[in-house]
Amino acid sequence: MFLGPIIAGGVRVYSRRRVYASIVSLFSYVELFIGIVLSIYLVKKIFIENSSGAFGYIYKVVPEGFKNYLKGKDVLTYIYVTPALLLVFLIIIKLLSLPLYKVLIVPLSEKANNTLNSMNNSTKRIIGAISQLPKALFYVLVVTLLLNFYTLYFSSTVLTEWVNESTAYTILYKNAIYPVLNSNIVKELPVLVNDSFAKISGNSIPKINANDGSTIPEQIYNKFKDNIKVIEYFNGVTLDEAVKSNFDIDMKAKEIAHNEKSDRDKAYKIYKWISSNIKYDFDKARKLSSDSSGISSGAVIAFTMRKGICFDFSSLYVSMCRAVGLKVQLITGLGFSGETWGDHAWNRVYCKETNKWIEVDTTFGTLGNYFDKPNFDTDHKDAEMQGEWPQSGS
Repeated sequence: MFLGPIIAGGVRVYSRRRVYASIVSLFSYVELFIGIVLSIYLVKKIFIENSSGAFGYIYKVVPEGFKNYLKGKDVLTYIYVTPALLLVFLIIIKLLSLPLYKVLIVPLSEKANNTLNSMNNSTKRIIGAISQLPKALFYVLVVTLLLNFYTLYFSSTVLTEWVNESTAYTILYKNAIYPVLNSNIVKELPVLVNDSFAKISGNSIPKINANDGSTIPEQIYNKFKDNIKVIEYFNGVTLDEAVKSNFDIDMKAKEIAHNEKSDRDKAYKIYKWISSNIKYDFDKARKLSSDSSGISSGAVIAFTMRKGICFDFSSLYVSMCRAVGLKVQLITGLGFSGETWGDHAWNRVYCKETNKWIEVDTTFGTLGNYFDKPNFDTDHKDAEMQGEWPQSGS
């Protein structure tokens, strides 16, 4: 995508018309870039962050039906609203820049043409190639943005693997895409890669043919769905062992929730304490991506060490919720890190007052609000309930 326009610019035959077209094209891409940045910025401020002041006023006048449809759907908001705003900005920018074309571009193209006439063909071709740099950069940024949105909405094993290994994509994401969007749909959130949950009944999962287009977690589930409840996550730690509590955990949970009356308030206080006091263990995550042997996991480990991965966070949440009488589930599925989807674990907790289950992610909670978040499904999917406490009938 980057080299295409540059090569084309270097092989085209030099002419006066081409010089003029190149300069016009340069200004057009500058205008387009400004329009895109302004459009994305306004979408974020008005629809995603619902900022106060002028942005808040604009949001109030947006039809309620349209706002309700887009609520919690950040990606769709960008896809629907950004092009409309971009069109408006481009019309305004074009109208404002018309005098500039007459005063600056025509004389500039004449001067450039006279200068190029005195150069040899090789130099002309080099300058022609360089003149296409704005177009090349624009193409690359658009493709990077589309890849980011695609990996958010669709699970592609091949694409995810390519994105994880692509230095070019990583650099562009961190330096161009993330700073511009920097919203609920793009965060540097910790998820596990390389099928770190792929241990079932103590046996490593063999490589499965992915020609049917299904994701690795889907393939694992389909292959082992009859005994999915006996997953051994890390180092032979069963689910029941992982959520086991101890005296210190129980006392801390009761201390955190002792002033709260409702299930929701108790659940939130525990969520907030874990997200604020347990740190994500990136070293452990990296080790698990290659070898899980000799690594301990679970609630006690997370509480004692004050760090862990998503499974440890979720196991501790189960333990602390059980200590204060809350009904809770441990969920596994896929989480979106901002770049790619990866294995992830979170919780659901039941609130008697509203008679509903609330989605809770204490891991992602270290970076933002993930307690009963309206657009929780934006960066969580393929949820599978692995355990519920207290169990039915207990």
